[in-house]
Amino acid sequence: MNHPMFVTTPAHDVVVRRATRQDLPFVAWCNQEATSPEPGFCYWDALLEQTQTPTPAFLEAVFAVDALAWGTVEQFFLVEEHGVLLAGGSGFAMSAADYRPLDLVRLQAVAQRLGWSPRTLEMFQKAYEQVWPDPLEPTLAPQAPWILECIAVRPQARGRRLTRPLLQALLREGRRLGHTAAGISVTAGNVPAQRAYEAAGFRMYLSYGAAYFDDAFPGTTKYRRTLDTLEDDT
Repeated sequence: MNHPMFVTTPAHDVVVRRATRQDLPFVAWCNQEATSPEPGFCYWDALLEQTQTPTPAFLEAVFAVDALAWGTVEQFFLVEEHGVLLAGGSGFAMSAADYRPLDLVRLQAVAQRLGWSPRTLEMFQKAYEQVWPDPLEPTLAPQAPWILECIAVRPQARGRRLTRPLLQALLREGRRLGHTAAGISVTAGNVPAQRAYEAAGFRMYLSYGAAYFDDAFPGTTKYRRTLDTLEDDT
């Protein structure tokens, strides 16, 4: 059974609710924002360059056919104020067979939705597998059974601590599903996100520096927290 809305700060008409298919464009934006470590640069951009497909269009197609392995539309929770979507994020259990972000079984459906030729699909998949050749890439390995991803806040709403009720909803969902611990990751240098996650009870679990990625990526830190004390500290 799906959760109803979670009213978090009634005085300001802020609610946290589960996403629906009508929210697909915003959910896609959350993924794009979460995969953009700096303004104007998204990890998907380089993979899509040869396809001439805009990243937002690609991500909407991915979510439309449930091809993102890191949370379907219905696995997202959203923060909304006066009907305006301000923040969102997903919670999911990662596949034990493939840690990478896409469900490649559904990639053909993405291609059909975008009108890609077989050659375009082949080029994209080749580029994708060059970035992540190993389905069990160690840096993507889950540090907990319940993983939080795609956490994003609209620029005009940053600084309002909207990640707090969002993380609470996602953590409670993990607890409801029977998971004992949750994990979340942050790109090196994203200090606001680090502070928000630590305030939500996460502790550093593992860190990969830029040198691990041959300086092609700034690095990432994985956080973990147990869910057994969730009701006591959120």
